Amino acid sequence: MSTKEEKPTLAGVNVKTRKRNIVIPEDPASFADAVVTIIQNAAAKVDSKNVEAILEASAKALDSAELEWNRYGDTLFEVFFAGGRLGAGTSLADETAKKLDFCILSTGATPAEAPSVETDKVSEEKGEAPAVAASASVRELMTPYFNLFQSLTRRRPFLVRNLENTLTKLSLSLEFLDRSGREKLGIALALTFSMKIIALPENIFSALLNDRLVQKGSVLEVLCVFFREFLRHDSLEDLVSILTKARVVNRLPDFAPPSIRNQEEFYTHLEENGLKALVDYDKQRGTDMKVSELQEALTELIVSDPPTSPADVLAAAQSKKTESGIPDTDVLIVIWNALLSSVNLTGKNQQQIVQSFLQKFKTHHKLLATFATSTKSELSLINAIQVACYEDSRFLKIFTEL
Repeated sequence: MSTKEEKPTLAGVNVKTRKRNIVIPEDPASFADAVVTIIQNAAAKVDSKNVEAILEASAKALDSAELEWNRYGDTLFEVFFAGGRLGAGTSLADETAKKLDFCILSTGATPAEAPSVETDKVSEEKGEAPAVAASASVRELMTPYFNLFQSLTRRRPFLVRNLENTLTKLSLSLEFLDRSGREKLGIALALTFSMKIIALPENIFSALLNDRLVQKGSVLEVLCVFFREFLRHDSLEDLVSILTKARVVNRLPDFAPPSIRNQEEFYTHLEENGLKALVDYDKQRGTDMKVSELQEALTELIVSDPPTSPADVLAAAQSKKTESGIPDTDVLIVIWNALLSSVNLTGKNQQQIVQSFLQKFKTHHKLLATFATSTKSELSLINAIQVACYEDSRFLKIFTEL
């Protein structure tokens, strides 16, 4: 067996390691201790038990501290969420190490607990359920933490990724959180996106699509709190924008356990959690998708070569309407738009374009007549025709024939 020969060395010569090859061992424990010490010192100077005042003083102290933010950013946010460095699940990595006396996951009374008499009175005055009012109280107590996060991430934008990592870690540890902790995580998500601290939510929502956690119902519980708290101060359009960026706007039922994943039970659950506006939006989104699919199918039939007979187009329209449950009024508009889409409106011969459309209209007029079953639907069709004529003056010449 051959052995590798040692290379000769010169006596008294020191071999220097290049700086880029020097590996500094990770020491998040020391970083966590340093952060806790800075916050405790800031609290001592404030001489107050008010968490908001302590966090304001801590923000200034942390801003001037020389810490390795880029290496231990995750640890920084773990300290604020759990009081110290996180280990497995949501337990602290070292119970004997320094830790904060206060943190996000131990904030005040929770919605899971019985609300106080004072909370009941406030909720009655505002017309809110006691649990919702208690949730608002917890949100107020948690807001100073996120004001601090906003300040830190503005000065050091790279910390946004570390906050995202911490929220993702907590999202994957829902089974280790009690009901109180899950509600606080939902409020934390609402504050994070409401204050626009994190702009790209995809990683967090991808973590929540964990089959094991979804089946237990923990994920839906957190999301219901998130939706409700976010909509207290922001619009439904803002929420839809977040869900769209996260690529889950069409997958909301996937966050529900299998037992309530069918549409009716899922919508009932959301409404019971005060999310009727979100239910109405999702219903309309589903209808819009069906309308789009119907228009695409009818346009394809009308422009097919050889052309599909009007009777077959009518049969297809009736079949798809029955399957989708789209109202006659919407079907009429879809047919009109399909007829418009079936003609190339960009040609040079304007007269030929208009006549071609008129021919299509006359060929399929029975298709329109079949679904014009009420005064309301007829008015909707007339309005759609008027809009088309207003937007394209070429159709004014044939308006009376239409």
